[in-house]
Amino acid sequence: MKYLFVYMFFHLCFIASAKDITATIYLIDSSNAIVSSEQIVVDDNKPNPILKLFKKKQRLNKRITAAVLAFPFPFGIVGLHRIYLGTKPHVPVVYIGSLGGIFGLLPLIDFIAITTTKDFEHYRDNGDVFMWIKD
Repeated sequence: MKYLFVYMFFHLCFIASAKDITATIYLIDSSNAIVSSEQIVVDDNKPNPILKLFKKKQRLNKRITAAVLAFPFPFGIVGLHRIYLGTKPHVPVVYIGSLGGIFGLLPLIDFIAITTTKDFEHYRDNGDVFMWIKD
């Protein structure tokens, strides 16, 4: 019975720094003797589906975490979701100074905005107090 063994799988999936990545594919028979080998070159210009899957999952996890932190009680009142998403230092002070953005109104609006909008990247590193207002 013949097996196909992909040598340097790690380089194919996770290393994106080189322009072209070379991998060697070995065809091995049942006695673990190499029958043939072939080198392939992976073009780095094509998106890697494995890395795209990880990035999509990371964006979803970041959105869920930000939504949980944005819920008004207990974390949203102090602006912890804004610190998590990255903001200017004055924004959490405004949240705390206004008792959670007018008794939890700002974090509630942030929570709704984070969970309902498709463009989540707009909220990352946003220094505005009202982060849902687009410039």
